[in-house]
Amino acid sequence: MKSSIQWKIVGIYLSVVLVIMIASGSLIIIEIENQYFERVRTQVESTAKTLRDILLLQGEFDFEKNRDEMINTLKTIVNLDEKISIYILDGTGKVQISMGSHLSSGSIAHEDKPQGVVNKTLTSGMATTTEWRNFLNGGSTYQTTVEHAFPIKEMGTNNLYAIIYVVSSADEIYENVNTVTNTLTLGSILGLGIAALFSSVFAKMITRPIKELTVSSKMLAEGAFTKIPIASQDEIGQLTQSFNYMATELSRTMRDISSEKNKLERILENMADGVMAFNRQGVLIRANSVCYDLLEQSEIDHRFDYIFPQLGVNLSFDAIFNEQLDEAKSVVINVDDKFIRLRFATYASSNGHKEGLTVVMQDVTAQQKLDQMRKDFVANVSHELRTPLTTVKSYTETLLDGAIDNKEIAVSFLTVMEKEADRMTMLVQDLLELSRIDNKQMQLNIEFIDIKELVEGTIEAQLLQAELKGHELIFDWEKDKDYYSEGDSARLRQIFHNIISNAIKYSPEPDKISIKLYKGRDIVVQVQDHGLGISKQDLERIFERFYRVDKARSREMGGTGLGLSIAKEMIELHGGRIKVASKLGKGTTVTMYFKSIEYEW
Repeated sequence: MKSSIQWKIVGIYLSVVLVIMIASGSLIIIEIENQYFERVRTQVESTAKTLRDILLLQGEFDFEKNRDEMINTLKTIVNLDEKISIYILDGTGKVQISMGSHLSSGSIAHEDKPQGVVNKTLTSGMATTTEWRNFLNGGSTYQTTVEHAFPIKEMGTNNLYAIIYVVSSADEIYENVNTVTNTLTLGSILGLGIAALFSSVFAKMITRPIKELTVSSKMLAEGAFTKIPIASQDEIGQLTQSFNYMATELSRTMRDISSEKNKLERILENMADGVMAFNRQGVLIRANSVCYDLLEQSEIDHRFDYIFPQLGVNLSFDAIFNEQLDEAKSVVINVDDKFIRLRFATYASSNGHKEGLTVVMQDVTAQQKLDQMRKDFVANVSHELRTPLTTVKSYTETLLDGAIDNKEIAVSFLTVMEKEADRMTMLVQDLLELSRIDNKQMQLNIEFIDIKELVEGTIEAQLLQAELKGHELIFDWEKDKDYYSEGDSARLRQIFHNIISNAIKYSPEPDKISIKLYKGRDIVVQVQDHGLGISKQDLERIFERFYRVDKARSREMGGTGLGLSIAKEMIELHGGRIKVASKLGKGTTVTMYFKSIEYEW
């Protein structure tokens, strides 16, 4: 179990106070013990001296003659202080007079105590007092008495004649010491309680900011932060201030990092290209959603060497990671009907060590198709020009070889040559038209126009061609509405001519071709036939340049394969749109939408 620093401080504080109290209390007790011992010692020594003086004043110190007088004197002194016992010993230590319970008359004093005061006096001839041994002096046993032996010597010979032996109880010393000890103990307990209270408050003052720092650090680790109030200007306050500053800077840094991370996440997720990142072990660590869309997978394996071999890429992670490439390695793969370019590049840490590999996936299907369309365009233009040029050249050579002399043959050849020349002229004009549109050089003569009048005019112009093929043109419109718009009437007439002409050309004989005009949010022109129709595969490419559903039949009818492309570009220049719906063998419906404007008369 973890111990709080607050209780550690309280424990240390109380330990210091307790040690101080024990040390000071011990010194006080020893001093008091010594004082009371000196008091008792002084008392027994003064008693012995007083007794000597009294006995010597009464006459000679003779145990035989003066015993009764000496006993009466001793009784008087003993009655004055019941705690004192007095014994008169002869020169050999034998008790002659006993005024106490410790020794009886005739006994030998200190016979069992070789180190007693009587033996010391007998040996040295000097007055001797009990040595008090407290704790500091090595005392370990309970001393019950304080004793004093005072020698009486013969006049002249200085021989030891008698010993006044005074014994006083030591209970007074211990009683006073115990009283002081109990007082000090009670005071110590009270002092410890007060110290505990103050130390708890003091420790709380110290530990509260530390606890707040701990809580704030945990909150900071979890992404939240609350500023800690600075309660003082000491080291704890400075620490709190430093922590607040550090946390503020860290919080700002984390916000910046989080913001940059979110930006990168948003950038990665909104990129048109797929991005994968692998660590130095070849394990996938990041892939945006575009990768899953491009690969048409809901889950991607986590290993580089498992992902790309399945896509037909014969490259290993180690080979790319360890290779010194001047530029990123790039390959193009085919996934179903899509072409994806993969670009491999290593990324490094701040110290320049390689940390992993990035793979950028780019959908180049449109580019591949555009490249293919360009190739097809060049091939188609070459083919469309080569065929009439070959015809013109062969007929010219035939005429030069002598056929010009035959008028009928010459006229026939020249007619064919004129037809092929017109075809080339039409092709070149269409190409120039598309070039101007592509280069934003098409100039439109915008004016107020009536779509209905343009459609009717186109139908009248195509009526003869339709009748020659046995077709019937049916024009239907809502008669209660106006069909006003803005645009270039010549260009719009060209569009309608192209669409209706195609319907006439590619419809079986006879057929009813329906032309509808109605108005909703936009003005809608719809041309419907029941001709050959267009397959779904061809329908997706119907607006590509030079694309023909039936190439042989289209050339026979004089088509260049550019009409629908030009129509689409023209309609979009007018802010409209065109849609083609068709089923093979059922016919085709072309729907054109134009902006409607209200004309104020």
